[in-house]
Amino acid sequence: MARTIDVGLLIEEGALGVFQKGVLAWLCVLMTIEGFDMQVMAYAAPSVLKEWGLDRASFGPVLSASLFGYMLGAFVLGALADRLGRKLIILAGLVLFGAFTLVAPLADSATSLMTLRFLAGLGLGAAVPTGVAMNAEYMPVRVRATAIGLMYVTYNIGAAGGGFLSGWIIPSYGWRAIFVIGGIAPLVLAVLMAFNLSESIRFLILRGGRALKAEAILRKLSPGIELNPEDELVVAREERHVASPLKLFTDNRAAMTLVLWIAIITSFMGHHFLTNWLPTVLSDAGLSLSSSVIIGGLFPLGGALGSFAVGRALDKGGLKMVALSFLISAPCVMAIGQSTALGGVTALIVFLAGFFVLGGQLGLNASAATLYPTFMRSTGAGWGLGIGRIGSIAGPIVGGVLITSGISHQQLFLIAACPMLVCAVSIMVLQWAKTSAHATDARLKAAAGQGA
Repeated sequence: MARTIDVGLLIEEGALGVFQKGVLAWLCVLMTIEGFDMQVMAYAAPSVLKEWGLDRASFGPVLSASLFGYMLGAFVLGALADRLGRKLIILAGLVLFGAFTLVAPLADSATSLMTLRFLAGLGLGAAVPTGVAMNAEYMPVRVRATAIGLMYVTYNIGAAGGGFLSGWIIPSYGWRAIFVIGGIAPLVLAVLMAFNLSESIRFLILRGGRALKAEAILRKLSPGIELNPEDELVVAREERHVASPLKLFTDNRAAMTLVLWIAIITSFMGHHFLTNWLPTVLSDAGLSLSSSVIIGGLFPLGGALGSFAVGRALDKGGLKMVALSFLISAPCVMAIGQSTALGGVTALIVFLAGFFVLGGQLGLNASAATLYPTFMRSTGAGWGLGIGRIGSIAGPIVGGVLITSGISHQQLFLIAACPMLVCAVSIMVLQWAKTSAHATDARLKAAAGQGA
């Protein structure tokens, strides 16, 4: 007898099997390499500036170039995953950012290096959001948020590992060597994933119905399942409204959307100012190149642990726990300016700053997906994180101008803490705006029920 098998429901309500754990493992490796690649320019910056005799202000756009490319890649190339498949776009993104990272040592000017970092960023923007989408499509509902959170934890581990590796590689072999490693790794990963990573079964079914590939993946997802030639594989989809970006500003959501955008922009600005300029500032303060890069790597390492802590606190305490994390991060960032030449003390403070800044960042990113109704949740989260890239691009540029202006390190990190305070206040206001918007949604739903 022919059956209709809802694969989406099977995944969402089923157990987390060996096959899905394998998919998650490959995607975590992708995020680890992305974390390394996104930070590689920051770790190389002190040596590049010294070799080429560049001022800090002119180098800010070089640090922002990959972030700008990432934003465009996510908006333009990432959208192709819905047409061409998740796996193809992930592999194409890996090859793109691997190739342009590998040739970065051939750059002979800030302009050429900036161009190569922009092109590498396009690949990152294609691969990483698509990987997150594939993760969500393979995970049971009860562990989906945890699985996505784990990907971002491994991002921070990759960024931290890049700092430790750079602290050993650059003094001995020069800054170009770290780009060679950063270029080879994603190319090798692309080859391995081409043979070992399966396409999203949801995509295959929606595009091709009962495809042989989908059937093979289903057997891996549910070992022992019996399939008949007449069985139909489907992915039941909930009814959706049209989710126009304009909906983000209707039905009493305008305040919530604007405050969310302010929070994300300021958090990204402070985050990327610190991650991109910290090794250079520590080197300018008198620490050795090796120590500066290694201590810079402690920032994302603290963030990896902070992501676990803030993520758990978010489940219990809501947005106020995210606001508290950013509030605590401000004095930690200020304290860096008081200890930039003290070695061990600086290392501890940088670790704590990363714990609260990046832990709060993950909490804010996760919250962005829960603020809106189901029919517009992807639109709300996508636009929020996309607009937030304005802050990530501006952070390194503003940092370069401030460093070049000659202000003291105490003043520099006092200014760097300001976005964290603005973000904390914005999240507190966001809690109020969220309550107001959700009350409006409840009234609209009740009115629709009465009308029916």
